[in-house]
Amino acid sequence: MKNLFNIENGFKALVIILLSTIAFGSKAADFSGSVGVSSDNYFRGVNMSDGIGYTLRGSVDLGNGIFAGAKVMSMDESSDLMTTTMIGYGFNLGGVDINVAYVDRGYQGIDTDGWEEIGIAANFDLFGVYYAKGLDDAGDFYLVDSSALKVVDVAYGDWDNAGSYWEISKSLDLAKGNLKVGYIDHESNDDDFSDKITDVDNFYVGYSYSF
Repeated sequence: MKNLFNIENGFKALVIILLSTIAFGSKAADFSGSVGVSSDNYFRGVNMSDGIGYTLRGSVDLGNGIFAGAKVMSMDESSDLMTTTMIGYGFNLGGVDINVAYVDRGYQGIDTDGWEEIGIAANFDLFGVYYAKGLDDAGDFYLVDSSALKVVDVAYGDWDNAGSYWEISKSLDLAKGNLKVGYIDHESNDDDFSDKITDVDNFYVGYSYSF
């Protein structure tokens, strides 16, 4: 399947979202974003940066439940990036907030193919669930997270291509941003793709500034 977005340059997606918001004004769209730094950048339990990593996010609420977003995340080399673009629709059903989105993920700076998926998220009072159906033989992913313990958030995720992981984290509002500390325990599975991924048993700390 041909990518619908130019995922090879996530910065373009962020700039388009920002400029569209400025052009149409707050009456037409509601823009938000964040910049962050972390001791390690993780994606679905996999350590992508193997050291200090940076993340830039942007999203726009277009009204009537329609939203779009983009993310650029640094990897283990400063010039290598993982990019994400998405467009979706959110609604409430029986008191449950549900989001459905088309998501396109790719890489900049490395010779690795990206992939596309359809993601569905449902948020309940004490927990949330997320399922991503990979397209064109890409692996599926599911996640269950909960803040029921109040003191910390707990999550479990399983990705066909890479393995499964547990995560325990705590987030604190700090200086117009968010400070997050956590622990991840990731175990790779036995397929060819995950042979390139090492198991993770690690603490991390990160801060993101929202605008």
